[in-house]
Amino acid sequence: MANNHNRRPFYTLLAVIILLAVYFGYFWFNEQPSASFKNMPLVQMLEQDEQLTITKDLPPQPSSHHNPQPMRQMHCDLEEFIKRQETASKERLSSLVEEFTKVQHMFGSHSLLTVYHRNIATETIDKLIERLALVHHLYGQLLGERAYKSIQLNLVILPNRAEYEDHTSRYGFDPRASQGVFFHGSNSAFIEYKNDKQVVATAVHEAVHAMNLRLIGLTPRWLNEGMAQLLESVNKQGNILIFDSDPRVFQNPPYDIYALLESESQWGSIDMARLYYSGWSWLSYIISNDSGMKMLTRLVGRESVNPCDVLSSDESYDILQSTSTTFEQDFQDWFYVQKSEI
Repeated sequence: MANNHNRRPFYTLLAVIILLAVYFGYFWFNEQPSASFKNMPLVQMLEQDEQLTITKDLPPQPSSHHNPQPMRQMHCDLEEFIKRQETASKERLSSLVEEFTKVQHMFGSHSLLTVYHRNIATETIDKLIERLALVHHLYGQLLGERAYKSIQLNLVILPNRAEYEDHTSRYGFDPRASQGVFFHGSNSAFIEYKNDKQVVATAVHEAVHAMNLRLIGLTPRWLNEGMAQLLESVNKQGNILIFDSDPRVFQNPPYDIYALLESESQWGSIDMARLYYSGWSWLSYIISNDSGMKMLTRLVGRESVNPCDVLSSDESYDILQSTSTTFEQDFQDWFYVQKSEI
């Protein structure tokens, strides 16, 4: 009897720990944000059967972003998660109707963009819609039918720094080092307006995080941030996709691919700027040629099979290597050429 009596506090403590873990796990899943850190004519809708030729100009200077994973293995019911997102977004955005102008645009028949803003020029909103149309079309090429799930993109553009900090801090987020943040739990992004070029790029970046979550599911940081960094600057000339350039980005070497794939647990603890830059560099190379596009198609296709899990570094490497056995050397050659043209 004495031994059983002494065990009661232990089991009571164990039960309390389990309950706390479940509670905070639910909170993490619903409210972890993705933050974007500091440092044209009307929309031309793309036909789905139009194939774009994808080339790479010198790519843009990547900015630092922070994207905590919105999900963990214990939360695998995406449909229920999406329902909670919709409820939370209605609650969060309903208060904006009176003080903001609301603009909506449909991409195809499944993707609805809603932008809340004050006094942003029509041309800037058109540029944002145009760029997101390119991104939406590219996802269609990468994912096929899986790209046509129902998506709602909710973007709130705040007209100045004070309002950005006020709105984002209401939800437990520290906005001091950011200019944009995507809240996974409410499927809503808040963006600070600095200038037209910046606000379009930041808004597209946060929209890519939302699209990745909905269309692919849980993704490794290098892929999620690399795609957002790359696509935030995409433009179209004829049937060619190009990306803004900044020659400074080639002054430092990125991580090799396996070190990058193995870095998932190191985000936040090692050189973050180099991690962002490395993810962006490898995605820039991958999207610059037909072989690389096949790699990316296979990679995101495999990632989307189980939206509640992330491929291991070995699985990801095998997909890349099996598509092109020389891709690592090809990347080095590509990087050298880009650097030599500075």
